Amino acid sequence: MGKNKLQKFSDMEGFSHVFQYTFSTLRQLSQPFEYKGRWNEFFGNDNPIVLELGCGRGEYTVALAKMYPEKNFIGVDIKGARMWAGAKDSFQAGMKNVAFIRTNIEIISEFFAKDEVSEIWLTFPDPQMKKVSKRLTSTRFMDLYQQFVRPGGVIHLKTDSNFMFRYTEEMVKSNNYEVLFKNDDLYHSDFSDDKILSIKTFYEQQWLERGLTIKYIKFIMNPKSAFVEPDVEIEYDSYRSYNRSKRSGKDSNKKEGVDMNENMKNVQQLVKTRLAALNWKIEPLELYDPIAYVLSLGGKRIRPVTALLACQLFSDDLEKAMNQALALEVFHNFTLLHDDIMDKADLRRGMPTVHKKWNDNAAILSGDAMLIKAYQLLAKCESAVLKPILDVFSETSVGVCEGQQYDMEFETREIVTLPEYIEMIRLKTAVLLAGSMKIGAICGGASEKDADLLYKFGIGIGIAFQIKDDILDVYGDTAKFGKAIGGDICCNKKTYLLITALDKADADKKSELQSWLHKTQFDKAEKIAAVTEIYNTLNVREAAEKAMRSYYDEAISMLRQVSVSEDKKVDLYHLAETLLYRED
Repeated sequence: MGKNKLQKFSDMEGFSHVFQYTFSTLRQLSQPFEYKGRWNEFFGNDNPIVLELGCGRGEYTVALAKMYPEKNFIGVDIKGARMWAGAKDSFQAGMKNVAFIRTNIEIISEFFAKDEVSEIWLTFPDPQMKKVSKRLTSTRFMDLYQQFVRPGGVIHLKTDSNFMFRYTEEMVKSNNYEVLFKNDDLYHSDFSDDKILSIKTFYEQQWLERGLTIKYIKFIMNPKSAFVEPDVEIEYDSYRSYNRSKRSGKDSNKKEGVDMNENMKNVQQLVKTRLAALNWKIEPLELYDPIAYVLSLGGKRIRPVTALLACQLFSDDLEKAMNQALALEVFHNFTLLHDDIMDKADLRRGMPTVHKKWNDNAAILSGDAMLIKAYQLLAKCESAVLKPILDVFSETSVGVCEGQQYDMEFETREIVTLPEYIEMIRLKTAVLLAGSMKIGAICGGASEKDADLLYKFGIGIGIAFQIKDDILDVYGDTAKFGKAIGGDICCNKKTYLLITALDKADADKKSELQSWLHKTQFDKAEKIAAVTEIYNTLNVREAAEKAMRSYYDEAISMLRQVSVSEDKKVDLYHLAETLLYRED
């Protein structure tokens, strides 16, 4: 955690014009956000409302508010410590036309009623070159904005990114929005509003000094019933942001500000190297070749990485937890061998599953051997921690089996409730992630309380991860997801989406959905398309995403209570966010 960050969080609580709401906080309210549809009461006037999304330090929001006192300005960002600067300045200045909301932009519609906002500023957002759905000018966000931006509302984008600028141009063109102004070199253009040009954020000034051009596009967003995502290839930006390792905001030149994301990559690479060093060239080859094969397929290595990151919170010596981390990955892949047989899956990480490449018997027997090898690796530890890590691992292993059994039972049960489903995925998916963190923490010398908090963190993230997996199975990209889309639908697997759909559907929709569930002969593509359309009609994807964010927020609250400095937790925060917003 950065210098004085805790004090900044404390200050923010005392600013009357700052509202801090995660999704879980909103969910606990018995009514909508207090000023939704009533911002005129907060500001004491009916002046137009302008948002800055991704406001960072809030300097642009404050500068605009000073420049245009006849408008009300609201800065929005999830990073409270950054927002503190603008919030503090405007609070001390007694400005009455400024407010800030600390929340995820994905849920911004929870704060504003229809037609309540006149303009949106997007100032130097991350271009998200590989993740369309996270770009703040994607059609996903355009659809979100039109829920509260009035007809004829204006969207402004300022960016250093050529990719972001070109993508937004194409999005505007594809959806027939009226462009009021655009230029790929703003400060050498004929743009007439000198007031706007006079406001330069901290990062904007750095980019200008570096010789980068600033792009600007201003367009009118009128309501649309359907959006068209631009289908064009745009060259990625080739440069990295000023004084940063990527676009992440980490200063790579500061010794104390070591890029924690880079540290996580190093841990991932270490895991891969040590896994590759495990010797499976032993007889009988027919038993061990499938093990070598499945471990060679890659993956994020989330379980061993989290075990090592948990260890690293309490010890600099990763070797204390290395064998245990490898054991967790071997065990996880053992479960995949058996899961793929039960699910009749053809692909795993884009490659044939073991039972397809060999046969069912080979997958079962090789999986059994992996479980035994996992225990052998796990036992290579200091005697003082052997019993507690064996206890956690054994409890975790049994939990995974219990979860798998529930999962199989649910396939043939007519009715499964969401609480039952959450318990199933807690056992099948979350306990392994949680157990990995607890084992790593124990190896690193954590107290019992801290190890338990990390376990609870892992449970929350694991549940959110599985709900995300449910979403990706229906809405993901096969090339990125690594397995065929719609597998859960074809197998009638009780997922968060299916259970929610059955719960929300009226009699007609429920009958239609159940007819597909009862069919024994069907065309896979037809069934996937039909069930997905029902999901779309009932907005179950949105419901699943809200639940996912809720469990994520609960998990983060557990991590915050672990008794080590916040700067040591950065990688785990980043990992949690990566799992939540992944596309594969």
